[in-house]
Amino acid sequence: MKKLNLWGAIAFVVLYFVAVFVSAFIGFAAPVCWVLFPALAAFLAAFPYLWLSRRWKKFGLPTLLAAVVGIACFAMGEMQIGQALTVVAFGLLSDVTRLFTNKDGLAFPLLAIGNLAWILPLWTKPEWYHNGAIEEMGQEYADSLMTYSTTMWFCIAVVAIILMAILGYQLAKRWIK
Repeated sequence: MKKLNLWGAIAFVVLYFVAVFVSAFIGFAAPVCWVLFPALAAFLAAFPYLWLSRRWKKFGLPTLLAAVVGIACFAMGEMQIGQALTVVAFGLLSDVTRLFTNKDGLAFPLLAIGNLAWILPLWTKPEWYHNGAIEEMGQEYADSLMTYSTTMWFCIAVVAIILMAILGYQLAKRWIK
């Protein structure tokens, strides 16, 4: 087991957040990209997650990462408190899974699914979400985005996140020795 140093840990926690946050910018390309950005985030965030998990074996890593994303996005006005708490809840679930199974390959996809909370109102409050999208991106983008507010697209997003988390994790395992 490799040793965890404070500055390395801080750098990789920040890198994890940046991977998640910057992935959202793909949403400017098209509404489908907005719906699937958490899958890209899962892929990119696997690398800093694995680096940290190889050094931090005790309880708390996924919870910390989720808290950083939730708190930062809430502070920037990107999430409401319920969304941020959902992100953290998935971090805790990931932590519990990691603790009892000792398998980061199972825990990481759970952590990654939590980032879907960022856009969860697309499915839970579609009219409210549509109005906000009109203000931010315009009528055409908002109308197109609503075609993805179905249960089927929610399921597609969850499956895409899981698959990309697994792929990213497997690639990170090969890259980080």
